[in-house]
Amino acid sequence: MMSAVVESAVAATNPPTRTNVLSSPYFFWVVIGLYLVAHIALRLWETPNIGKNDVQEAVAAQAWAWGYHPRNPPLHTWLLMGAYGVFGVNLIAHVILKYALVGLCYVFAFLCGKRLLSSSSMAALAALSLTMLAPFAWTVHTALTHTLLLAVACLAVLWAAIRLSQQRTLLNYAIFGLLIGLGFLAKYSFILFFAPLVAAMLTQRALRATLGDWRMLLSLAVAVTLFAPHALWMLGPRFDFIAFLVEKQGAEAPAPYLQDVLAGLGALGVGALSYAGLLLVMLALSWRAAGAPVRPLAPWERAVPLISVFAFGILILDVFVLRAAQFEERYFTFALLTAPLSVFLWLDRRAGATSLMGRWAWGLLIVALLGFGALSGRALLQHRTCNRCWEEMATPALVDDLASHGFSGGTLVADHYNLAGNLRLAFPGSRVYAANYVVPQPGLGGAGQCVLVWNARNAGDDLPPDLAAFLATRGLPLPEGSPRFVEAPLRRSSTRIDRFAHWPLRGVDGDCRAS
Repeated sequence: MMSAVVESAVAATNPPTRTNVLSSPYFFWVVIGLYLVAHIALRLWETPNIGKNDVQEAVAAQAWAWGYHPRNPPLHTWLLMGAYGVFGVNLIAHVILKYALVGLCYVFAFLCGKRLLSSSSMAALAALSLTMLAPFAWTVHTALTHTLLLAVACLAVLWAAIRLSQQRTLLNYAIFGLLIGLGFLAKYSFILFFAPLVAAMLTQRALRATLGDWRMLLSLAVAVTLFAPHALWMLGPRFDFIAFLVEKQGAEAPAPYLQDVLAGLGALGVGALSYAGLLLVMLALSWRAAGAPVRPLAPWERAVPLISVFAFGILILDVFVLRAAQFEERYFTFALLTAPLSVFLWLDRRAGATSLMGRWAWGLLIVALLGFGALSGRALLQHRTCNRCWEEMATPALVDDLASHGFSGGTLVADHYNLAGNLRLAFPGSRVYAANYVVPQPGLGGAGQCVLVWNARNAGDDLPPDLAAFLATRGLPLPEGSPRFVEAPLRRSSTRIDRFAHWPLRGVDGDCRAS
């Protein structure tokens, strides 16, 4: 576990021992390896169900396509399909993919630090300080798919930009373009990190030459070529991103303009403090001991903090133009993901930086242990207070009842992707459709049954509207007879009862078409 390694790194109080351990070339790799293994084990123990964004991805990852849902590009879905190919359509594929992406975030942060900071120990602690950002302390373990992939893409492109500025070779320009293309395939909001990165580089004379080199045309060509097939796919779906953003940011019912602006600026401040509050506390505790700067700023020491400055400028513009009044935590990823590196670039120039390394290691240990303990407590206790309780669903009872009543293959049509995603893992050879999350689906050639399924504890006993709409759009009548209901306790509760319904369609084939 991460705690054992960090304890060994900071247990000794004399500087020589601490420095030797922290500066070991194996320190970062052992710590992050144990950290990931511990969280993989915790997640596999926590629940066999998948939740949040994972369920949407399970529904989407049934066929290769240039695009799935217009809200997100396809790279994460492709990666999940690759994980399914290796591990099977199961929970392990989801967990391994998630923690591979978490690990890549730390690795690229470490590689950035190795190129910009004065020592391996500084680079290791700067990378591990991602744990002090709210998403890495908590949210990546409970949710996030595309936003996690976005974080990998942002840090990877930053590393490629730093490497390119130091070694301007044709290969490095091609790598830069490759990672830019992958960034846009990860999440559309990648532009909100990439544009500030370019702007920050343009402010520094030494970095402007990197962007002005004719070989940058190769980078652009590689990026455009990679993204082009999905861009062509996007011409088909009609999706109003502005309306979606206005709704998500609480701007669909505007108040007086000044009131909206003040509310938006307040939400920005609160969101930023929530996202990076732990990091700011550590910085405040280290401020006086850090001492005075011992050398002038280098180009990247100016540029990296400017990424956050320019990114926040975009968020402020969002407030003044779209009147955004609320911001989800993930919106701050492109603005504050580089904050730990900025802090360590600041520390690295200070006379007392070396003496603070043990303090930072202890801080990381405390945050990691608190996070691990809180996640464990959540797994044990959430069944008592959960509302929809998707992660505590008694899915095995539904699966057993479907099988015992003759479902051996075909299409399961669920009203909600939270149920559909979990049924996808339970019936990997069947097609699973979520009526509230329409994505391309493979055909089955008519084999098997078509069965409507819903969680009656959440949606009620009557046929949910999304399932009724599914039937109407295909010209299918309501099923004959009545649905079958299945009851079972929530996973960790003997008193709270889950309730499911399943209703086979008669006279239709396994592709839910009239036969």
